[in-house]
Amino acid sequence: MRIRFIKASDTHALRHRVLRPHQPIEEVDFPNDRNPDSFHLGAFIGEHLIGVASFYRERSEQLLGWKQYRLRGMATHPDFQGQGVGRRLVRFALEHLHAQQADLLWCNARIGAAPFYQKLGFHTHGEAFDIAGVGPHYLMHVRP
Repeated sequence: MRIRFIKASDTHALRHRVLRPHQPIEEVDFPNDRNPDSFHLGAFIGEHLIGVASFYRERSEQLLGWKQYRLRGMATHPDFQGQGVGRRLVRFALEHLHAQQADLLWCNARIGAAPFYQKLGFHTHGEAFDIAGVGPHYLMHVRP
């Protein structure tokens, strides 16, 4: 498996299949996808895209940090879940963010995904909250 930078549009099919299958595909075209400071990663086996994650220069007012990035839209193809794809994407991103002198990576993690993020060093901040149409989440963060 190898990780490489990809275009925002390359993330849409997997985001839709894994994260929002019952919504129109337009719902996975996120507002910050095309910001100049945003980047997107893909995990590949051969030429097959099996995992995606997007990272935005976006501030959480609840957290301290002068150069914050947000992780959003991470998805792994169902046939490859539980095989370390997400872990590899996040670790690659943390190395890249460290090189960019970012001091915080945060995300709104689905409650079921919180243990995954905790294993990668993320911490929860505050209580669980609901995102309409998506479900309960935690605000989580880690320092690159």
